[in-house]
Amino acid sequence: MDQKIDITKYVAEQSGLPTDAKSLKKWTAQWWCNPRQKPKGGLKLTDEGFARLTTQFNCHKITLEEPIEYTNQMILRFDNWITCPWYITNKHIYVFNDKTAVELVLFSGNVRRFFSAKAMSLDKTA
Repeated sequence: MDQKIDITKYVAEQSGLPTDAKSLKKWTAQWWCNPRQKPKGGLKLTDEGFARLTTQFNCHKITLEEPIEYTNQMILRFDNWITCPWYITNKHIYVFNDKTAVELVLFSGNVRRFFSAKAMSLDKTA
């Protein structure tokens, strides 16, 4: 099963919401920016999804070095490289995984440096 579906089902159960297939499809569409199933990544939360997950899980707030200008490329990079649920504003990114939070903090919230390091690590493994 998809990580997104597992998380959605758990949060719905804990919130007392129905977890039948039709309801899970509805919650997935409402809580995730990309409701399609994906083997890795694709865990960007909507406003409602972020509000739901913060009631069930701890999240880490990382202040970004400079305000973000959203581009499709930036969102796709985050979507592919952050493998835990995440939510972003102009000044902060919220992640629900300790390791990812540490990685972002080590780069002082500098998104460009974070992306460069991820790209370099992919080059070394290829």
